[in-house]
Amino acid sequence: MSNPAASGDEPSSPSRSSWVAPLALFLFAATLYVVTISHQLVSLDVWTANFASWHLVSAGNPWIEGLRIPMLSHNEFRDVWVLHAANGHTVIGRSPGVVAVTLPAYWLAHSSSMTTVPGGITAAVLTAGSLVLLMSALSRSMPKRDALLASLAFGFCTPVWSVAANGVWPHTVTILGLCGMAWAAATGRWWWMGVFGGVALWGRLTAALIVAIAGILVGLSRRDRRIVLRVGVVSGAALVLMCVWSREMYGAWSPAASYDSTTLTDHAAANRFSLVNQLGMWISPDRGILVWTPVILLLLPALVRSWRQLPDWSRALVWAGLAYTLLQASLGSFTGGDVFYGYRYGLEMLACLTPALAMSVHRLGRIAHLLLGPLLAVQFVAIAFGAFDDNAYLAITEAWHRNAFVVAVHAGGFAGWLSVGIAALIGLLLQHMWRGASPSPVDQEPSAG
Repeated sequence: MSNPAASGDEPSSPSRSSWVAPLALFLFAATLYVVTISHQLVSLDVWTANFASWHLVSAGNPWIEGLRIPMLSHNEFRDVWVLHAANGHTVIGRSPGVVAVTLPAYWLAHSSSMTTVPGGITAAVLTAGSLVLLMSALSRSMPKRDALLASLAFGFCTPVWSVAANGVWPHTVTILGLCGMAWAAATGRWWWMGVFGGVALWGRLTAALIVAIAGILVGLSRRDRRIVLRVGVVSGAALVLMCVWSREMYGAWSPAASYDSTTLTDHAAANRFSLVNQLGMWISPDRGILVWTPVILLLLPALVRSWRQLPDWSRALVWAGLAYTLLQASLGSFTGGDVFYGYRYGLEMLACLTPALAMSVHRLGRIAHLLLGPLLAVQFVAIAFGAFDDNAYLAITEAWHRNAFVVAVHAGGFAGWLSVGIAALIGLLLQHMWRGASPSPVDQEPSAG
């Protein structure tokens, strides 16, 4: 590498470059996400969470008894979103995180009528922030340019774009928390790992399993009980705050008070280990993790070869994500409901797996390496189709029968399939250009700071 002083670079260049790429990533991702948020067709899971936030800001309380809500009044599944709380009030039942994170946006919007736009913008901004955290974590162990590419692939070649960034789902919050945990662990900020773990469980209470397993495994790997203590204390404090929220909103101290948990317990009792449900999470044509993100399969051999050399925190997240996914598929149907494109219950697994996969790319075989660019390009096209078209999703009954993207491509006939082929060729070309522009081995050393 050339000497900065000799080349006339300003002394501040290294520090400036440390924030330029993350800022550029954030601005690019947030802008594209905002452009593609849902405006007309929004899942009631998202709409009711947004309504709860708007109503809290507008009325100053969460109570909705006596209100006529057209979206819910004549819905046969009304009880999924409306609870008769222990305090005698009628309230919207949603995870604390999805209601809390949009309160600032609705306060700033100061809208006299309900709109999902502030919620959608919140989802876009939070998900863009997740990509920055992921990039910051990865750049500790791989070249920054490759960390940037991996973060873009995570954010735009997966349902992170079509689900988490499309509206405030619980996964919007959990992904932020998990990417923050990765950043905190990669930089040794164990208190912050607990903070972001708390964010994750505010999105989905069951994410506490990820926080616990990841914290314990890293602590055991480093033989340092202080790591477990710090992660546990802070995430535990977040759980206590969640209980306080539940008490104020629903009149009960239980952190699960925002949901009618009988549905989950009844399903779990009847399906203690449903092989169909477990497999559906992974290989269902319209909800399967491996169907929508086949790059995982391509990278698995490299992951196995790299396993012992990977940072302990990335391996801990893989095990934690697997345990969480197994639990999630035991508690509820893998399908995750309607009115979204891709999968949503697998997004936590994706976030937990991505750091390890990204840091294993250099161990890909020759053929797999040639396929990586084309495969990511096709995934990008597939996800972009649903991100721009809110009506592209398939009904829940089609989960085992068809795939939304394949249906759309097939409807386009020869032109549709030709576009997929062109996307693959463009991906191959971009991959060749990326490799050709690779920096020297010295330049590829990750930052130590």
